[in-house]
Amino acid sequence: MVKGFLTFCVAIVCCVLALFTTATAQNGIKPLADSGMITLGPKEVLRLTAVAGNNHENIRVRFRLIEYTAGMCNGPECKHVVLSQTTSAPIRLDAGEAASSSFPTTVGGDEVRFVRAVVLSDNPNVRVQGIVFDTSTQRINAICTFIPD
Repeated sequence: MVKGFLTFCVAIVCCVLALFTTATAQNGIKPLADSGMITLGPKEVLRLTAVAGNNHENIRVRFRLIEYTAGMCNGPECKHVVLSQTTSAPIRLDAGEAASSSFPTTVGGDEVRFVRAVVLSDNPNVRVQGIVFDTSTQRINAICTFIPD
């Protein structure tokens, strides 16, 4: 029951935070979709897929993963610290093509992992969808379609 509610909350937060993207230029590639910080369980994977529209060619996309570790907590409020950050090389997409990137849990045991994924592109018409997938049950726990500004 609690896990289902938590998954529902993650999906809602994911969709709401996707509406608030920044627009800082990076070699013509700008943030397009941002998951916000998501809590992944030991067997969960966050997968983002970017799809070029049928009328758009030579689009570049990149995937950025930011991992957090739990910091100091004061009651229910916790501060999280960036543990690592990686950004993929640009991927070129033509009309109708897609690219995806999976961010699996890298910690062992039952430890919880905090991640934030960002899709960057030089075209605001790229459509992005994210899923949280449980590898132990082979089920999708959350789906989020990112809505561009």
